[in-house]
Amino acid sequence: MARIQQAWLVGTLALLAVGGGCRLTAPPGPLQAGRSDGPTGGGGCPTGQCDPDPNGLGIYIAEGDDYCFQHEGRPVWCPEGFLNTAEGVLMRVRSTAERRTVLDVPVRLTRPSEPEPEAIGVLTGLHASPADFFVALTQGGESRKVRGASLAKLSFYFLLPVDVGGGDSRQVLHELSLGAPEAGRFQVRYRVVGTGDWQPQCRATGGQGDARSVLLPGRQVDGLSAAVRERASAVTLACETGAIAACLKWKYQPWDPETHQDDAERELVYRSCLQAKRAAYFVGQGDLRAFTVSGTPFLRRDAHGFDPRSGARLEDLEALEALWGPRGAVCLNPENRRQSTPPLPKGLSLPRCGPAPQWRTDAPLATGVPRAAER
Repeated sequence: MARIQQAWLVGTLALLAVGGGCRLTAPPGPLQAGRSDGPTGGGGCPTGQCDPDPNGLGIYIAEGDDYCFQHEGRPVWCPEGFLNTAEGVLMRVRSTAERRTVLDVPVRLTRPSEPEPEAIGVLTGLHASPADFFVALTQGGESRKVRGASLAKLSFYFLLPVDVGGGDSRQVLHELSLGAPEAGRFQVRYRVVGTGDWQPQCRATGGQGDARSVLLPGRQVDGLSAAVRERASAVTLACETGAIAACLKWKYQPWDPETHQDDAERELVYRSCLQAKRAAYFVGQGDLRAFTVSGTPFLRRDAHGFDPRSGARLEDLEALEALWGPRGAVCLNPENRRQSTPPLPKGLSLPRCGPAPQWRTDAPLATGVPRAAER
């Protein structure tokens, strides 16, 4: 824990020294500039999204809504989840200014200027599984787990760098509350320490009320490409309106719903759903855009019938749009797109799905639209 405490003290200097595209992690030792978080593609837009919405892409929240921490009314850092390490808990956040810049910032149960008080304990982990979630603490030399309604009593503190103008930045201390879970969902709120108002982390802009959050255990989801990395020590935090949560709700969870054990076939369907839900046709070719808008209806089938409401019969999709894999569409019938705008990018193409498409091992999900006469 000593190194995590050091990271709080040296965080400002370390963060100021980091350029775009680098990642900071706390362990081992003080915060250090690291390697790029990895290739996420490109395409025609510097941020992977051509509209002005800084959240974009529909992965962590519905397109047009906002899941990022704000500073003076503008989104600055977007949380993507937590990582448990031997020395403490880190929160992964993505910059809205430099979308390929990802920071892993230390999280504590007390302010950085205070010692870990005995009454609260020392945060050692945030652990999720398909059937459970708890916060792990050490208190008085003993370990304990906080679950359920008791989670609302905890506050999590972390520092984020914000631009204050003139090329300068400073560290701002934030406080976050997960709230008590309701049916596996959390009302996540945050505020800048020293201010009175709590802000919802998942903010809806369409007047439908603020969204709750869900947890995806054992995985990290890239906020630009929706690529999934299995990592046992990770917990993804996502708003219930984005693709991460929607695909879980559609019965495409990457584990067996009865045994809660990871399942390779379900994993493939889940990763494919993350692209299909957003109509992200060309992710595998470097264009990260979603070619649809929030609220657009479409039909879906999966090769295994995991969702009994939609089934596995590919022939039921009379107006097949696309077959999907984890890297986007593997074939596309452009005339059956769920949205005719924006136009498809020049220079990128996909084969047509053909008059009698079949399921493929690398594409276990299909989307379609109602017949032309019904549209």
